[in-house]
Amino acid sequence: MDVLNTLEEKAFWGHEFLTWLWYRIEEHGGEVPVPGMGTATLWIEERLTLGSLETDSKENILRNGEVARSAEAAAALAVGKKVQEVRLGLAVNDREYEFTLKGDTLDLAAGKVPSVEGDPDEGWHGTALVRAGLIREIWDVLDALYREFVENRVSSAWPDTVTSMGRWISEKRGA
Repeated sequence: MDVLNTLEEKAFWGHEFLTWLWYRIEEHGGEVPVPGMGTATLWIEERLTLGSLETDSKENILRNGEVARSAEAAAALAVGKKVQEVRLGLAVNDREYEFTLKGDTLDLAAGKVPSVEGDPDEGWHGTALVRAGLIREIWDVLDALYREFVENRVSSAWPDTVTSMGRWISEKRGA
């Protein structure tokens, strides 16, 4: 039972991370340097869920179109909601991915990896290993981003980041 309580108490880290990630994508062009991989590019796809852990306000589930640029998304941010779930696109070299990232647990869901041509001599085992490597590539990018977030979050630079994010939210609202 203590594990469940701890997960609930720490869920804000994932929501803050996803909200910061959205900010980072929009303010820094989605370019992510990944050690040993070069540069990856990340963007928000057509699904974004915003909510609040502090209040009982309703979730905002935005789908279809440019959800990250919508007035509804800006209004949700302005009242203090954070990202609870986001559908992301990722490009690494010539490969493109799509996946949903959940804030509570940082679980991946509903992912699409590039198609893999199986080698008839290796059977399904070879294909499974290649696909596992592609999923690992997603995690390598997310690991690099989470490391950047945590380093900033626990540093003395975090108040400046919060101020910048506040300006970003104001600009989204058109204020």
